[in-house]
Amino acid sequence: MTASSEIIPDHPLVDDAALLALAELLHGGVRPRRRTLWFVLLDGERRPLPLVVPVDLVPELPDPLGVGNLGRSWHQILRGEPGASVVLLLERPGPGDPSFEDRAWHAALRSAAAEQGLTVAAFFLATTDGVAALAPEEAPAREDAPAGDDASPGPVPGLRPRWPRAVPTRRR
Repeated sequence: MTASSEIIPDHPLVDDAALLALAELLHGGVRPRRRTLWFVLLDGERRPLPLVVPVDLVPELPDPLGVGNLGRSWHQILRGEPGASVVLLLERPGPGDPSFEDRAWHAALRSAAAEQGLTVAAFFLATTDGVAALAPEEAPAREDAPAGDDASPGPVPGLRPRWPRAVPTRRR
């Protein structure tokens, strides 16, 4: 898929075509050799901040602690910026059909953003087949979550944290 929109510095990314153009710019048409997560933060007017972050060594499935830390980082950077959002690009080798793992990342990252009061402007999957957007409804949702755009995807079914829920402490 080729974007028809142009990225102009300090101009808002007002539509899906502009967001796709940004994702294709990040992907650069390369043939991914490993899983990488890219994120770009947008201010309240949907202008990209001058910060593009690639995260390498991304595990196959999202780690709840790592994803939560990402959400808190986004919040710290964007605090005081009403209406801020994040654009995400998950890059990986292989064909373009979204896998269970891709959907798990999609849901986990949307949930992390929602927990911090942020929205995901777009989530893209970049593979050897190119760049494609994943719609919010393609993220696995909690069974008890309300329907609609404001529904938080919640935890991914079948994924459990890799650390104990409660850590015993010594009483003095």
